[in-house]
This record gives sequence, structure tokens and C-alpha cells, in this order.
Amino acid sequence: MPFDFSRNYFDLFSLAADFNIDRSILSEQYQILQGQHHPDKFVQSDDAQRRVAVQITAHLNQAHDTLKDEHARARYLLSLRGVSFDKEQDTTKDMDFLMAQMELREQIDEVTNDDEGLEQLDKLAREARQQKNDLIQRYQELLLENQLEEAKELVLKLQFFGRLQSQISTKQEQLEDQFL
Repeated sequence: MPFDFSRNYFDLFSLAADFNIDRSILSEQYQILQGQHHPDKFVQSDDAQRRVAVQITAHLNQAHDTLKDEHARARYLLSLRGVSFDKEQDTTKDMDFLMAQMELREQIDEVTNDDEGLEQLDKLAREARQQKNDLIQRYQELLLENQLEEAKELVLKLQFFGRLQSQISTKQEQLEDQFL
């Protein structure tokens, strides 16, 4: 059961190290590798082989989760180029961006509890998606230009959109439950 833990996640799944990936290839390669290395295949093996199988599948799971998530994939691409992140310390310093995020969150909180509220949320979700897509496009340009610190700043901004989408989804669920 030879396995090279030093291979980067893209190589592991036979993908080019690029932000845009073919998710169907990722899924297909993940299933193949899981099938080859899943611990259930090694129940009759010795303890060492079972432990290695568990380590391999954990590594495969982490690699798969990283590449299927846009924000994690963007961070990982930068880490492959030597950019480090500190989860405790790193955040965007762009005050205009942070203020805009606060305003969006306030708008979500102030959505009315009626049919118009769902329309408002849809509009806010579209705006947030467009802002996120604009950041991703700019990130890709900066990555190609090897402007890594600027690309890192955009990755730090991207993390806000996951939370924002979660807040929008929660509010949508609350409104939909209210109408049922």
C-alpha cells in the first residue's frame, strides 16, 4: 500500500494546480483513491497497515475538502507558493470592505418578515455572490501575475462570504418556516 503523503493535493487527484478545477475529476479520483485505501479493505491486515490506511483516508479527506471549497483551494494555492496564513492573526485590513460587510449583515438582520423579505434576501444573496465572484476573478489575475501578498488579501476577504451566505441561508429558512 505505497502512498506518497508529500504529493500536493492537486497531484494527488491528477489535477492541474489551478484555481479552476474540474470537480467531476476531483470526485472521480477521490472515489478511486478511497476505494484503494479505505481501512475496511485492511481489516485482516496487521495493526501497522490498518493505521496507515486510516492515515491515508484522513489525508484524502482533507485534500478533497480543501480542493472542493473555493476559499480553502485559494488558500492552498497560495500556501504552495510559500504564502503562510495565521488563522488567529490574519484578517483583512481594508476598512471599507469591513464596513461594507457590516452593512450587508445589518441589511440581512433588517429584512422584513414577509414575502418582500424573501425577495430582499434573494437580492442580497445575488449581490454577495457577485462580489465574491469579482474577488475570485481578481485573485486569479493576481495569482497569474505572482502578486502573492495582494492575492492573500483577497483570500482574507473571501472568508467573509462563507459566513455571509450562512447568515442569508439561516434568515431564508426562518422566513420560509414562518410561511409554512
